[in-house]
Amino acid sequence: MADNTAGQTRTTAQDPGTPGIAIGKVVFDATALTVGDDLFINCGFKPRYVKVRNANGVTVEFFEGMAEGSAFKLDVAGAATLSGAAGVKTDPRGFRVSQNATLAAVVASQTLYYCAMV
Repeated sequence: MADNTAGQTRTTAQDPGTPGIAIGKVVFDATALTVGDDLFINCGFKPRYVKVRNANGVTVEFFEGMAEGSAFKLDVAGAATLSGAAGVKTDPRGFRVSQNATLAAVVASQTLYYCAMV
């Protein structure tokens, strides 16, 4: 598993006056995504809460205390599920979101919005 960096334009809105909060977006072009890879967001800290949402409306949330790699997923129809190994993984520098097709959060030609907090 590798970190995907292809076909992305990243915008962050980290306010130095508000440490421990990272908000931003990643715009993906039509470059094909590798299903086994992760999207790594370097927010400079290990988040205790992560929320990501793509332009299609798929929302993924991770809370500290959940199994590493899991996440709550809300699909476009509003159905909520707990993902297993394909979700969010935290790291001392940030977090990773799986590009797993079942999770469907990281999608080519889409914009992904995120918020991470300590």
